[in-house]
Amino acid sequence: MSSVNFKSLKPWIKAGIFFFFLSFYLALLGKNLADWDLWGYLAFGRLFWQGPAFPYQDVFSYTPTLNPWVYHEWLTGVLFYPLYQTLGGPGLQILKYGLGLATIGLIYLTARRRGAHPLVAALFLAIIMTVVRLAYYPVRAQVFTYFFFALSLFLLERARLSGRWRGLLLLPLMQIPWCNLHGGFMAGLGLIALYAAGEFFARRPFLPYALIFLAAVLATLVNPYGVAYWEYIIRAVTMPRPNITEWASVSRAYQTGLTNVALLIYLSGLVVMGLYVMWRCRWREITASLALAVTLYLGLRHIRHLFFFLLLVGAYLPVCLNVNVEYLRSLSWLKVRWNQRTTQLAVVTLLAGLTLANLAVFALRNPVSLQLVEKPASPEDDDTFFYPVGAVKFIREQGLAGKILTLFHWGEYLIWELYPRCLVAFDGRYETVYPPEIEDKFFKFYYALPQWREFLEDYPPDLILLDKKTKIVELLGKEPHWREIYADDYCVLLMAGKK
Repeated sequence: MSSVNFKSLKPWIKAGIFFFFLSFYLALLGKNLADWDLWGYLAFGRLFWQGPAFPYQDVFSYTPTLNPWVYHEWLTGVLFYPLYQTLGGPGLQILKYGLGLATIGLIYLTARRRGAHPLVAALFLAIIMTVVRLAYYPVRAQVFTYFFFALSLFLLERARLSGRWRGLLLLPLMQIPWCNLHGGFMAGLGLIALYAAGEFFARRPFLPYALIFLAAVLATLVNPYGVAYWEYIIRAVTMPRPNITEWASVSRAYQTGLTNVALLIYLSGLVVMGLYVMWRCRWREITASLALAVTLYLGLRHIRHLFFFLLLVGAYLPVCLNVNVEYLRSLSWLKVRWNQRTTQLAVVTLLAGLTLANLAVFALRNPVSLQLVEKPASPEDDDTFFYPVGAVKFIREQGLAGKILTLFHWGEYLIWELYPRCLVAFDGRYETVYPPEIEDKFFKFYYALPQWREFLEDYPPDLILLDKKTKIVELLGKEPHWREIYADDYCVLLMAGKK
């Protein structure tokens, strides 16, 4: 389907449209929360740059750990640490915006290469970015994965449409940094495999994709761990993660209150609309259909995979709406009205106003800072997001040290702030560091299950730092050998010893 002509618009109107969409995407990306995992990246980066050798063994925990420590995001830490030390939070935020806008740009270019009208491609991107933006609220290693996924999609689709395969040679080269930045490199390999399978079923040339897939798999062996990296990846991908919210299914997330009905309505509407426009344009693309179906299935099973499905929607489906643009262009009264200078000035004025509004929203969020939340936004919420800043300050001021048991999501923050003064028991690095038996015992303690004392008995800490609302705080309050040494409105610090 050929693209509808966009060249007839005056340059100042094109500029108004461009800056409107740019400001809109920036406003969506403009959150500045510091994610739990960020501190783990930075702690590894500090260890890498200040240590004598590559850190193959964990040094942050006092419980038994895996050997070697296969940290799939190690290169993210190596990049983030000097950036954070040099430019602070703004450096990380600017990197996030750069990668986010580059990802959006690549999805747009893919849609355009498929023949989508520029406005339709941009509008579709606006629709999917209302949800994809959630992946960019904190600075995480995933920002690299979405960028490389979008770049892989662009290269694959360009090769499929043109029949020229040379550009595919970039895909194995991309896997080298990607697999060392984040485990999401598997999405890139999966996309190549889907293109090979789709082109095979479509009875089109599929061998180039299959060969590139094999080359890309081999390229992932360029990592500090060798084959052990793949042993970790297979275990990590197949293991259940009932305690990690982003690995929950969409239905479970709704049932447990992690998401609301708005997401269900959005996804249902997007799928229905997608099927309708595919029917309208007599869709016959096997490869794209396969990629959409697989990523939708994976996204429904695990929320974190929904973003891949949405990126594919933004690339594949806009071309189906070209017929609507052609219909609008055929309306004579609309042509007459549009050609009036007053109409064009009104449109540009509206775009300028909306652009300024978007930039105001972006600026009001203090977008280049990195926000460290010090208190819950909603005190009655059981799943609040905040850091124990006051407790960490108290530990430093009092010169406390030793083994500290804390909440799963606070562990990496304590690693960054208190190592080597304090070692943690369990933290968000999860399966990269801890054997399954440690995880099992920790979460029995974490959720105050009947066997909660096992962890304390097997791996006794010197300090325990907890959210005041957790049930385990009440149980520890009844224990004679734990005494409270610090408390604020939100957290409590206990020390071993008689009350």
